Amino acid sequence: MIKLYVDGSCRGNGKAESTGGFGVVVVGIKDGKEFLMECYAKQCEHTTNNKEELKAIDWAMLTYGHQMFDEWGAVPVVYSDSSYCVNTFNEWMFNWADNGWIKSDKKTPENLDLIKAYYDHYNKGYRIDLQKIKGHAGHIWNELADKLATGEMSAEEAMKIYG
Repeated sequence: MIKLYVDGSCRGNGKAESTGGFGVVVVGIKDGKEFLMECYAKQCEHTTNNKEELKAIDWAMLTYGHQMFDEWGAVPVVYSDSSYCVNTFNEWMFNWADNGWIKSDKKTPENLDLIKAYYDHYNKGYRIDLQKIKGHAGHIWNELADKLATGEMSAEEAMKIYG
């Protein structure tokens, strides 16, 4: 079984000169023990926190949502501290798709390009078990994903320290 912890971040959220990124921590479980398998981080300019949160989940879906199912025998569990993203991908996007990508308020969803990318992966058979986790609550892997997202730590540094 594997678990992924994802997080997105943005400094200057909503401003033209914003910078942000996302981080992903991949944890394997073997014989009841967790071990760090991989870390990934990507930084971006002119973004928002929600975009980076969505990108992190989509990266997890695309990278581990298909190949790891066969190898580990289970759908990967992905933890995100973003209620917006968990609700979007677990519930709302299916209704939006059925309604021609229009929300109940008759508006187009924000970040539709990222939502459609995830939806396309889903329709191609990629699967993750996306769950909400409380952010900034001291969980080691969630905190590491935050450090990767903010650029406080690189993936290489994280692997040296936690790997």
